[in-house]
Amino acid sequence: SGLSLSLVDIFVGNTTLIDEDVYRLWLDGYSVSDAVALRVRSGILEQTGATAAVLQSDTMDHYRTFHMLERLLHAPPKLLHQLIFQIPPSRQALLIERYYAFDEAFVREVLGKKLSKGTKKDLDDISTKTGITLKSCRRQ
Repeated sequence: SGLSLSLVDIFVGNTTLIDEDVYRLWLDGYSVSDAVALRVRSGILEQTGATAAVLQSDTMDHYRTFHMLERLLHAPPKLLHQLIFQIPPSRQALLIERYYAFDEAFVREVLGKKLSKGTKKDLDDISTKTGITLKSCRRQ
């Protein structure tokens, strides 16, 4: 009959779910596909019984949420007083604390260097030397 039927999963909730492991991967600058691969390697599919498609969707949803939260993380009081994301205060504190945490290897490389606007090359070098993604170096 030419009629096409697609199945769509919809989840509606009012509490923003934050997976700390996925948040760490996002903070560390991994792409969604790299994060999914790392999660698969950690054995999450076996632990949860989820499919690869569900894991991909879950990771993308978390990354989208983190991207939307990032502008609020730039000004922590905004995160604490916003009404869009229902996040318990203890979870908000964890998000802020981890967002502003420094990677020890990064700090060791940066201390003693005079940083300026033209530090892209310096950050590239630090990223290569420490194995920390460039995105994570920029955030720090």
